[in-house]
Amino acid sequence: MVSSVPLPAVAAPEGTDKGIHGILYLVLGFLAARALLSARTARVWQLLVLVAVLVAFGGLDELHQRWIPGRTADVKDWAADTTGVVVGVVAGLFRGRRRTAPVL
Repeated sequence: MVSSVPLPAVAAPEGTDKGIHGILYLVLGFLAARALLSARTARVWQLLVLVAVLVAFGGLDELHQRWIPGRTADVKDWAADTTGVVVGVVAGLFRGRRRTAPVL
């Protein structure tokens, strides 16, 4: 039975939970934006849809944690996820534009 398997106790240091959420979703947003921009045909509406999908993913991730023992769904975690996604997508956008600029 899977539920009888003991799991190791892993916890983030006190006060770092939101930062970890933000960093992980920042990386996700950055990589997703870079993938979208690699097609070189990305439009603004596509970036907005990307942000919406990633924010919804973060919300669903938080929601499904309600059914995982030892985890909780937290709106503040979702806010950290959202902030990370937005910063990551913007960073990916600027990184993509900087790399495609002509070399002087």
